[in-house]
Amino acid sequence: MSGSKPDILWAPHHVDRFVVCDSELSLYHIDSAVSSELKAGSLRLSEETTATLLSINSDTPYMKCVAWYPKYDPECLLAVGQANGRVVLTSLGQDHNSKCKDLIGKEFVPKHARQCNTLAWNPLDSNWLAAGLDKHRADFSVLIWDISSKYAPETAVAAEKVRLSAGDPEAGLVVTKPLYELGQNDACLSLCWLPRDQKLLLAGMHRNLAIFDLRNTSQKIFVNTKAVQGVTVDPYFHDRVASFYEGQVAIWDLRKFEKPVLTLTEQPKPLTKVAWCPTRTGLLATLTRDSNIIRLYDMQHTPTPIGDETEPTIIERSVQPCENYIASFAWHPTSQNRMVVVTPNRTMSDFTVFERISLAWSPVTSLMWACGRHLYECTEEGKANSLEKDIATKMRLRALSRYGLDTEQVWRNHLLAGNEDPQLKSLWYTLHYILCLTAIYSLNFLYMKILMKQYTEDMDQKLTGNKGPLVYAGIKSIVKSSLGTTENLRHSRSGSDRQADIIQYLSEERSLALQLCGWIKKGTDLDVEPFLNSLEQEGDWERAAAVALFNLDIRRAIQILNKGASSGKGDLNLNVVAMALSGYTDEKNSLWREMCSTLRLQLNNPYLCAMFAFLTSESGSYDGVLYENNVAVRDRVAFACKFLNDAQLNRFIEKLTNEMKDAGNLEGILLTGLTKDGVDLMESYVDRTGDVQTASYCMLQ
Repeated sequence: MSGSKPDILWAPHHVDRFVVCDSELSLYHIDSAVSSELKAGSLRLSEETTATLLSINSDTPYMKCVAWYPKYDPECLLAVGQANGRVVLTSLGQDHNSKCKDLIGKEFVPKHARQCNTLAWNPLDSNWLAAGLDKHRADFSVLIWDISSKYAPETAVAAEKVRLSAGDPEAGLVVTKPLYELGQNDACLSLCWLPRDQKLLLAGMHRNLAIFDLRNTSQKIFVNTKAVQGVTVDPYFHDRVASFYEGQVAIWDLRKFEKPVLTLTEQPKPLTKVAWCPTRTGLLATLTRDSNIIRLYDMQHTPTPIGDETEPTIIERSVQPCENYIASFAWHPTSQNRMVVVTPNRTMSDFTVFERISLAWSPVTSLMWACGRHLYECTEEGKANSLEKDIATKMRLRALSRYGLDTEQVWRNHLLAGNEDPQLKSLWYTLHYILCLTAIYSLNFLYMKILMKQYTEDMDQKLTGNKGPLVYAGIKSIVKSSLGTTENLRHSRSGSDRQADIIQYLSEERSLALQLCGWIKKGTDLDVEPFLNSLEQEGDWERAAAVALFNLDIRRAIQILNKGASSGKGDLNLNVVAMALSGYTDEKNSLWREMCSTLRLQLNNPYLCAMFAFLTSESGSYDGVLYENNVAVRDRVAFACKFLNDAQLNRFIEKLTNEMKDAGNLEGILLTGLTKDGVDLMESYVDRTGDVQTASYCMLQ
C-alpha cells in the first residue's frame, strides 16, 4: 500500500470476508446476489455477488502497510505499519477472548522513527512478526517482533523488563526490544517468510535480495539486483520467487540464486503489485500504475528443476476487470482464479479469470475440454435418433454390429445400420436384388446352353441372352436396351363399376426392372401379391394400397386401407380414403374428381396423394405420381416402367438419374447400378455425408 491508495486483504480463514485499507480499515462480507435489488448498505461487486460493510476501524492513522494474523484465533487481528515505523496490533472483529484483548492496542516501536514499508507474519510460528523499515545509519531495517513477549530475550538479563515508552499510560502495551534485528545500515522494501523453513526470511533490501537464517543472523545469502520490491513466493513451488523493479518482474529459483531465471516483459509504467494465484499453479498477476489492465503470466509449463540455460515457457495474457484505473487487487484464497479489485475511489469488482479452454477429440469421437481444474466431456449417447449423431459415431456403432459383412442376406445390412435411414435401406435391397438376379440369370443361361447344345448349333441364337451383366448396369441401362421391344396392353381397373382402359407397357427388360424394384419375382409374371403381403406385415398400409392401385386393383387397395384403419397402429383416416376410392369414376367432369382433387391437397402422406393423382390423371400424363419426391424412388421407377412409353420412360429415367447423382442419393443406385455413374453417385454421397464405410462396402460388391 503506497500513499493513500486503497489495498485489499482477504481474511485467511473466512473466505467471505475481506478488508479494504487506506486511511481506515473497512471489513466487508461478500455474499451471493439473490435478486437484482441491492439490500441497504450493500455494494454490487458483480452480477452474482454483493458486499456488505461490517465494521470500520479508524484508530490507526498514517497506515503504510497491513498484515492479517495467519491463524484462526484471534480471527480478526491485524498488524498495521505506520509512517513513523511503529507497528500496531488492532482488530476488526467482536472477539472478546483474553488473548485478543491482551494483544489489541499493543505497539512495537523501533529505536529511530522512520517509515514502515512492509509486514510479514511467520506462517508457522505466528507470534513472530517481521517488519521492514526505511534506512537509518545507526539502526537495523528488518525487525522481528514476538507479539506475545514482554521481556527482552537477552540471556544475560533474562528477567529485565522490556523498555516502555516514557509517557505510555498502559504498562506492557509498548515494546521496544525486537526478537531479532537484521539489515544494518540498509533499507528493507519487501519481506516474505520462506515456507520451506520457518527460520528463513527473504528480504528485498535497497540493492539486493537477501535470505536471512535466524539460526545464524551474522550470515546471509544475497544477490545484487534492483528487483527488490514485492517479493512473493509461489505457493505451489516454494523455490520460485517473484520480485519487481519499475516495470520489470524477475522470477528467481532459490536453488540457483545467482541470477533470475526469467525476466518478464518490461511494462511502460512502474509496477505497483505482483501476486501469485493461490488456487492455480504458476499463475502470476501484475498491476501497473494508472492502469485498468491486470497482466497474467502462466508458468504452468516451467521445467522443474530449471536448467542453467533453459528459460521457462510462459503464456502471457491480459484481463480488464473494470473500466476505471485499478488501485490494487487480491486473489481469493480458495475460489479458483477469482479476485477482487478496488479503484482509487473504493469502487470494487468481483472478477473471475477464465482459463483458456483446451479441446481434445477422443478416438471414439467424444469431445473433451479442460477449463481450470475441471474436465468436461460431450458425447452423443443422449441423442435418441441415431440420424442426429456424427457420422464417425455412426460408423463406429455400425462396425460393432458387423454392418456390411452379411453377404448371404445382403438386404439385412440396413438392419445392422439401425434401420433408420431409408436411403441405406433402398441401397441394400437394391444390392440384394442385383446379386440374386445376376446369380439366377447366369445359372439359367448356363443350364439352358448345356441342355440345348445337343440339338442344334443354331439353337444358341434362339436362346434369351444372359441378363446378368445388364442387372449390374442398373435400370437406366436396362431401359435403354428395351427400346423397340415394348408391347402395349390395355387394362381396366379391377374393382371399379365403371371400367376405363389404361395403357400399360410390357417387355422382358421392363419386367427385369420391376424385379429390381422389388415389386415382382423372377419372370414375366406380374403378380405383386407377395410384395403387398410383405408391406402389410411391416404395417406400411399406405404404400401397399398405392402399389395395389398402381397395379389397377382398386378392390385390393380398399381392402388394405380398411385393414390398416382397423389395426392398432393404423390411421383412422384410411377409412375416409377407402370410401373415396370406392366411388371412383372415370368421368372427367364428375363431382368425384373435383372432391378428390381437393382432398389430395389436404393429405400429408405422399402415397395417398399419389393414389389420387393417379386416379385423376389423363392416360400417359402422370407427373403427379412421378414427381412426388417423398414417394420412394423404386416405387416411382416401377410405376414409370408400367405406364410410360419408351420415349417418356427413357427421358424420366435419365432426368431422375442425374438428380440422384447430383444429390448423392443412395436410392439412385437402383438406376445407375454398379457402373461409373454409380461411382459418381457414391462420390457425391460421401462428399455430402462422409460415410466412407457404406461406400466401401458397396463398391466391394
